[in-house]
Amino acid sequence: MLPETRSKDLSRSDLINEFAIKMVSVINAQDLAWFVAREIVGSLGYEDCVIYYLDKSGDCLYQVAAIGIKNPEDDQILNPLTIEVGVGVTGQVALSKQSALISDLRMHCNYVPDLEPGLSELCVPIMFGDRLYGVLDSESKIIDGYDDEDRKIFETISRLIASKLALIEQTEIVNKYTVELEKKVEERTLELKIANEQLAYLASTDPLTGLVNRRRLDELLEIEFERTSRFGAELSLILFDIDHFKVVNDTRGHQVGDEVIAGVGKIAKLLSRKSDTHGRWGGEEFLIIAPQTDDVGALSFAEKLRVAIENGEFSGDVKVSASFGVASFRGDQAVKDMLKRADEALYRAKRLGRNRVEIDVVG
Repeated sequence: MLPETRSKDLSRSDLINEFAIKMVSVINAQDLAWFVAREIVGSLGYEDCVIYYLDKSGDCLYQVAAIGIKNPEDDQILNPLTIEVGVGVTGQVALSKQSALISDLRMHCNYVPDLEPGLSELCVPIMFGDRLYGVLDSESKIIDGYDDEDRKIFETISRLIASKLALIEQTEIVNKYTVELEKKVEERTLELKIANEQLAYLASTDPLTGLVNRRRLDELLEIEFERTSRFGAELSLILFDIDHFKVVNDTRGHQVGDEVIAGVGKIAKLLSRKSDTHGRWGGEEFLIIAPQTDDVGALSFAEKLRVAIENGEFSGDVKVSASFGVASFRGDQAVKDMLKRADEALYRAKRLGRNRVEIDVVG
């Protein structure tokens, strides 16, 4: 029975409101059980409180928290019980989903005595809708230890517990799916990043040589030209073309021709510096963008490339040569002018016999 001093200070609704406010901060089912047990014994003044939760199978009740005549500790259960649904007062309440107020346990055939048997008992189901979460139980060492007012208080508390358990359960489900969703989003984001990188690579790479393609060369050339113009640095272009490439295609076939183009591209890549950009300009033509390189340095570099290509063997036994045109940055001209000068130097190399390097003539 609710202690008179406590009931005089607060009405039943006040007690429940106070209880509910305190319960807000509890965030898991285990802590909730101990909170309720402590409040019922410590704040409401009852002798005893035991909280049982229904196990996953739905066949047994297990003690989660117990404070009072059977368990003096307030943070652990000394003698935890497991009760089958339908057995004893607690099990019958779980089975019937109806409260039980027993004034004299000595006269009750279903009572299962514990280490400290009581003389009266109040037991109510913890229900949310039709869902049984467990049982809220209290025993007293006196006969008629509980009345109908106590039953109403316990039933109200049990509804609060059930509502909180349902909220905790839903929160855990949401958190679980949130974690799974975040993981999936992370995975998809990574996949998208990789896919975008692959697309960017494919969009800027020549598939035959693995060098950058014409579109990307145009972009990088504009960037390097702007940087050179701003800081007054050096910049050179090396444009070269495989000599008599049509003959290779006509006599050895397009597959061998492709292998020759790929081989020449490999040489250009191997001999270039990390700061250089080497790419396929189109057909059998290649372009190297050489920042921080003046005409003398570019001429020397082009000659090394020419010799390496001339001495190389492609597709087993195919020998080719290449002609080169070199142009360097002039502050009073645009990118297209620089490319034009490199192209003119290349065609001059072809007119003069091929397999040679020519530099643009300052006019």
